[in-house]
Amino acid sequence: MVQVKKCDCNERIEIDVSTEKTFQELKNFFSQQVENGIFEDIPVTEPFYVGEGKLESISWYANKWYKCNYCGCLWEFDYPDFPAKGFVRKFEDGIYKSESQGE
Repeated sequence: MVQVKKCDCNERIEIDVSTEKTFQELKNFFSQQVENGIFEDIPVTEPFYVGEGKLESISWYANKWYKCNYCGCLWEFDYPDFPAKGFVRKFEDGIYKSESQGE
């Protein structure tokens, strides 16, 4: 019997990245998924947040976006800058929505 590769996106959830261990585990997971052809590493094209200051706006971009080649789910991975947390967000429909756009 041939085993068909498929994703496990519906079993995975969004998560805050608050420890070095969690960060390394997630980084390794996404790298392995890309290596196995399950996810595609795609360019980050939109900021997850735009802050308006008195003189200018400041945009924050995630470090990585990954698109699932099986279900089309989009994953956003923002690396932590300790003590600030990072995060992984999930867009099941594959359409990106920044925090300022709402969910």
